[in-house]
Amino acid sequence: MKEMSASVKAVELINQNVYRVSLEADDLTFKAGQYLMVVLPTGEKVPYSIGSAPHELPNLTLYILVSDPTSLASKVVDYIQSNTSIAIKAPGGDCHLQNGVLDTHPEHILLIAGGTGFAQIKSLYSELVEQNFTGKVSFYWGLRTAEDVFAQEWLEEAHKYTPFTLDVIVNEASDQWHGRRGWLYEAILADHPDLSQSVAFISGSVGMVYGTFDQLELKGLSTERCFSDVFAYAPHPNKPAL
Repeated sequence: MKEMSASVKAVELINQNVYRVSLEADDLTFKAGQYLMVVLPTGEKVPYSIGSAPHELPNLTLYILVSDPTSLASKVVDYIQSNTSIAIKAPGGDCHLQNGVLDTHPEHILLIAGGTGFAQIKSLYSELVEQNFTGKVSFYWGLRTAEDVFAQEWLEEAHKYTPFTLDVIVNEASDQWHGRRGWLYEAILADHPDLSQSVAFISGSVGMVYGTFDQLELKGLSTERCFSDVFAYAPHPNKPAL
């Protein structure tokens, strides 16, 4: 990873606790699915998936969840808002489309996101659209409540102009939500009961990634055909490390 400067173009609160950060980095190249690190003045390096696709460079988009005003994420947002340029390190991560998965000619690509894991999966989705990928692609995004949904404009455009499917699944019922609801894995398996010929990219919290994968594995998704940054830094919480 290389350290470089990125110009701050905008920091916008786009729902109750998610900020969309727009940056410009002239020296950056990356693969869809990779992440960058925001380098704080303290020396702390905080990773965030790049939510834009490579063809959008030099523009970059991050989605930062701030659930607690005392959190590290809050410190990151304050730092970005207070500066016209910031230090970043990039790119990082092996969960991307150039990892050989497309060479296997998968029958179906599942792109699965929980919460702000949306950023990484959006980048992968946008890149497949840009490449005019002709295979079957299904994007599933799971959120806890209707109030947690963001990026509505992008969702509407993605529905209109791409051949791939995109479903938003909200876990908790409310009068504000008339779309699909329940557990993310339930929606995926309702649509695709046999995953033996599928590959998957999963992005979200450790619990969400492993919980979803465990359910999909029962229906044929193999470990070798499932990719997540979580696998690189967190062992399976329910399985002993060998």
